[in-house]
Amino acid sequence: MNEKNNERKFDYSSLFHRLSHYFIINTIFWPFYFFRYKIKIIGAENIPTDNLPFLFISNHYSYEDPPLLSLALRRPIAYIAKKELFAEKWLGPTINFLGAIPIDRNKTGLSTIKTIKEALKNNWLVGIFIEGTRNLSRTEMTKLEEGTAFIARVTGKTRVLPMALRGGEKVFDKLEIHIGKIIEFQSDLSAEEMTLIYGQKVAELAGLELQLKPKN
Repeated sequence: MNEKNNERKFDYSSLFHRLSHYFIINTIFWPFYFFRYKIKIIGAENIPTDNLPFLFISNHYSYEDPPLLSLALRRPIAYIAKKELFAEKWLGPTINFLGAIPIDRNKTGLSTIKTIKEALKNNWLVGIFIEGTRNLSRTEMTKLEEGTAFIARVTGKTRVLPMALRGGEKVFDKLEIHIGKIIEFQSDLSAEEMTLIYGQKVAELAGLELQLKPKN
């Protein structure tokens, strides 16, 4: 998928897409996941209510994570997703309809940044999995991607809400969704330093040990 193909015809100001999100969250995700797991949302009072834009970040275990996080936030969400997912037969059209934003993990194009800004401007939340991919470990985080810090900077020093998932390894397990306090962007810090701040908080909320592997 090249830069040109990333320019999708998705209108974040559309009332139809906003109502579709609310309908899916409340009539499909809510009953399904509250039957499937013993869900507890911790820290809901930390979700900003001032209607100013923010990104949110989380750890990442499975494809169920986006709908589970949506349950806690209860607002239309545009998730950042690797472009390869949009080529999958059923998943691609579904996440496209739900407003997910494709990204090339090797190079973030201008159209991607433009799309993220458009989503934020129209009061959508933008969700990012800070590890960049699913993590099979339930004890540690070994990788952090600097995309959150980069996106926060280029979209106007956007603040970030840290979140985390704990549990839910099997059906009917206890599953906790933890929500931390908002993190303001610090312009005097590098992307690497801001990424470490974000990652430390997500790891803390997830109950994981942050053990970063040296970069090659």
